[in-house]
Amino acid sequence: MSGLTQTGKHLYASELYARALSHIGRAVPAPAWSSFVLARPLPGGDGEDAIGAYPLAVIDPAADIEAGLSALAETGLVSVVLVPDPLAGPGADRLSAAFSLCRQFKTHYLIESARPFEPSKHHRDRIRRGARRCRVERVVLRDHLETWEQLYAGLVDRRDIRGSADFTASYFEQLAQAPELVALMALVEDRPAAMTLWFQHASIVYNHLTASSAEGYANGANYALYGAAIEHFAGAAAMNLGGGAGFDDNPDDGLATFKRGFANGETKAHLCGAVLDQTRYAELTRGRPPTDFFPAYRG
Repeated sequence: MSGLTQTGKHLYASELYARALSHIGRAVPAPAWSSFVLARPLPGGDGEDAIGAYPLAVIDPAADIEAGLSALAETGLVSVVLVPDPLAGPGADRLSAAFSLCRQFKTHYLIESARPFEPSKHHRDRIRRGARRCRVERVVLRDHLETWEQLYAGLVDRRDIRGSADFTASYFEQLAQAPELVALMALVEDRPAAMTLWFQHASIVYNHLTASSAEGYANGANYALYGAAIEHFAGAAAMNLGGGAGFDDNPDDGLATFKRGFANGETKAHLCGAVLDQTRYAELTRGRPPTDFFPAYRG
């Protein structure tokens, strides 16, 4: 699925969201794409390159991709790398024509309304158990920021999360201002055990983040939360549950297995990159061994 008609601003394309990602880089407008990228200092300083929003960058389906790359080059950025939203932007053929690097990156698991849907038997059992043991409520994130930050900090420690997904308190404070954000909380008795964050753009729903305490895992809170989210967003054309953990597309990863048990479809996100300043890029990569990493000077 790609090239969907958009109404309103996609959260990942908004200035609010780009500024929330200040721990990654400074927000730089990309008007030709109706979006933003994040400029970050080059290794050793003396210049910047760009990366797309985490976890997905948004390029308007009707955008002139090449014009956007030219405009970014004029700002002095050395390179740009991003993972375009596979459900709300140009198709892979247009991406590969515009970017010098365009390769399959990660599988995203979907629930598509046009196809028969039923979670796996294992997941149906876990949803029922979670619903018996947990109470799920819709809450306002800004009213429960401390609880959410504690749950997410536990996830960071448990999975040794580093880099872009090691979010700051400021990130969550700004994210909580997004009116489209839907937060669901699972409670065991009256104790918050897990939370999940979702949003909808046009006919597509996105699972942004989910975090659980040890008590939440023991009581199937994540299954209860996903079941409640699927019910809450009933009628959407598709729900993008995201992919597995890390940078490897491993179908046996625990998070991928969890999401796949709810899904009735999947799509591939692509990693796209372009050199914007050939001379500077050559200087930065001179003498380095060959690598598949992009940009090579960060490999």
